[in-house]
Amino acid sequence: MRGREQSTAAGHRRHQQCKRGRGGSIIAAICLFLAVCGCQRRTEEDRSVDGGREKIVLWSYYETEAQHDALDELIQGFNLEQDQYEASWEYVPMTDFTKKLTMAYTEQALPDLALIDNPDMPVCIRMGLFEDITEFLEELQVKENYYPDLLQTVTADGRMYGIPAVCNNVALIYNRKYLDEARIDPPGTREELMDAAGKLTTEGRKGFLMSGIDGEQGAFQILPWILSAGEPADELGGEKTAEALTFLYELMENGYMTHNCINLSQTDVARVFINGEAAMMENGPWVFPMLEEAGIDYGVSPLPAGGAGSVIAGGENLGILRGKNTEGAKLFLEYYNEDVIMRKFCEKTCSLPAKTGVRMRDQSGMQVIEAQMKGAMVRSRIPSWNKLSGELTEAFYRMTVGEVTPEQAAARLDTGSGN
Repeated sequence: MRGREQSTAAGHRRHQQCKRGRGGSIIAAICLFLAVCGCQRRTEEDRSVDGGREKIVLWSYYETEAQHDALDELIQGFNLEQDQYEASWEYVPMTDFTKKLTMAYTEQALPDLALIDNPDMPVCIRMGLFEDITEFLEELQVKENYYPDLLQTVTADGRMYGIPAVCNNVALIYNRKYLDEARIDPPGTREELMDAAGKLTTEGRKGFLMSGIDGEQGAFQILPWILSAGEPADELGGEKTAEALTFLYELMENGYMTHNCINLSQTDVARVFINGEAAMMENGPWVFPMLEEAGIDYGVSPLPAGGAGSVIAGGENLGILRGKNTEGAKLFLEYYNEDVIMRKFCEKTCSLPAKTGVRMRDQSGMQVIEAQMKGAMVRSRIPSWNKLSGELTEAFYRMTVGEVTPEQAAARLDTGSGN
């Protein structure tokens, strides 16, 4: 017994597939030999075979060292678990991820699996990029075991195309040393944040920092401030949106946050924080390993966005691309679905398991993130979010560089104008 927490039916099926893999490896080796000899020409539909194993490739935009290590360990564990498939993963930048998938589809160069940002997956499903694996996921009992809101991001018209892999959200992360020196408690409201950011700002250090970069990362960090101001999720662009943008604009105009936030990814923000150039930041748990490796004494508290209903559920989904090695990819999903495997991956990436029954071991800072998941909203619930996210960061950019006022920036969302 390996002692893993898994369903009896799922475990039996994987054992059977592994047994078939041992016999299949002989046939695969013969096919490879014939191909090398020129007796058989490999077509696009043929499976790539290496050493008797069929190759499966996963794409991910994970960029921190801890995330890379976690993916390496996950892939290695899967490859050691069975002898039919040889998995590997490739890095694709987040800003180009969906575009690269669509280009790869056109060029018939898709990977077998994708670890994709959860609001992007519904769009890709509608484009026909992901395989319908509803019956397989029903066998894994995903509806019974995963966060319902997260399952919405892998579902279309009642059919399922993948599993939520991890989940997270953003909080206020602060350098304890700087707050202690200034005798400041972690701010709990927007007003307290403004006051604290002012007191913590020095010649070489800003009081607060967030990512306002173009695309999903920036939108993910801007949106909580708008929703917490009281703007309905389906009516972004109104008076409360202008109020939230005004608050962020004043942080920059007062000198408490750098205008360069429009060029900083979430990882860049963490690097600035580590360098001592920001006392507080809005960020997620995926940066915790960076902070710990740098020896930063940091604290985590709820994001003082100013109201309820402001927490946005981030995270990634695992989906199988259409027309690829579906059986191998299913086996990979089944492997990841095991409680022990998912927990180890989440602990290494500092994310939360998407399965409600998988409990994290006590980790510094994760308690706040886990508590905020209760009632967190997925972005795919916002009408036309994938279009709106681009408009939001574009409006934020124009406001930051002084082309428009916060009120005008908010109105751009309301009208959808490109002017």
